[in-house]
Amino acid sequence: MIGTESVGRVVRRAAPPRWGRWAAWLHGLRDGRRGLPDVPPPPALPEHQAAVTPYVTEQQATARRAVEQLRARLMYRERRLIADLGTRAVHVVIEYRERGRPAPAALAGFGERVAEWHAHADVCRCRAAAVLEQVNQHLARYWDAVRRHHPDVPDPAPAHLAHWGPAPLRLDPSWDRPDSWLAPRDAATATVLTRALELLDAAHSLSGTPGGGN
Repeated sequence: MIGTESVGRVVRRAAPPRWGRWAAWLHGLRDGRRGLPDVPPPPALPEHQAAVTPYVTEQQATARRAVEQLRARLMYRERRLIADLGTRAVHVVIEYRERGRPAPAALAGFGERVAEWHAHADVCRCRAAAVLEQVNQHLARYWDAVRRHHPDVPDPAPAHLAHWGPAPLRLDPSWDRPDSWLAPRDAATATVLTRALELLDAAHSLSGTPGGGN
């Protein structure tokens, strides 16, 4: 059972560093007083793209680079697993599609390795999401300071500025499909891997267990 004290400790560790929050606020204070960015005129609702400053662009680029580095490190760290998945996929497809005979042991072994890959990818996805959320918190802190000190943003802000701000960072859709990262540039090998995953999904459907492909 997780006690209140341990939950509080987890929350404190998850919070952005204090220096980062203050740096974001000071950047927002500076940009707001300089009138950055330009305030969109009414009555049109501003797009998120309108709320872009050099600081916002820098933070977004840093976050995306960090996320891609996490993915690259995962691919490198699990390169042997990825290679093994390719080898097992070829064996499964040859047995099922070309020789026309079931090979449940080979398919089960392939499924175990796919599940292992999914577990590693899920951990990496959680880390990547945490990176983006921390940057989103910095941007929220920054934007609060911008709005408070911008000479063209009255208090209270008019309706057309209610949702004006930088677009929140989100993971791209490929993070929900980590199997797509396994496909090599070689089209033939990629096709074999796709077929093996389809066979695995079909076997899981027959047995009533969750599918292996993402």
